[in-house]
Amino acid sequence: MIISIDGPAGSGKSTVAELLAKKLGFLHFNSGLLYRAVASHFLKIGYDFSKISTYSEIPNFKINVKIIDNTQHVFINDEDLSNFLTDNNVSIHAPIISVNKKVREKIDACQKKFISKNDVVIDGRDIGSFVFPNAEYKFYLDCDLHERAKRRFKDEVKKNPNIT
Repeated sequence: MIISIDGPAGSGKSTVAELLAKKLGFLHFNSGLLYRAVASHFLKIGYDFSKISTYSEIPNFKINVKIIDNTQHVFINDEDLSNFLTDNNVSIHAPIISVNKKVREKIDACQKKFISKNDVVIDGRDIGSFVFPNAEYKFYLDCDLHERAKRRFKDEVKKNPNIT
């Protein structure tokens, strides 16, 4: 079974998805982590992000997801990049690579392969409308822009307590 939770950054998608998955005994799958892993990999290999467009060529990579100790891990070319996904530089570059059609196709295929074997609550942008339009249950979360900004800032402070 697929339950999708869609919405903009800071709307509470991941928090709600994680709680719901735990309550139902499903796996929680955060689709945004895949884009972050690809961005992390591209940064690591020195990819020129200024050249990316919807149809530009990209370096070849293999992406895979595993659940280890109840936590989603993302592997690019068999390297676990999970410890690098909240880096600020990765956060800046993930939306840039997400426009590329080839990146999206690889990530969509990875998600569909993983989901085909598991009951999941999956969260992400356009996850219920584009990636899994036939999800059994679909939810869209949103909230006040000021509240979303406060949540994003709180997340950043957790990563870097020196932010003021």
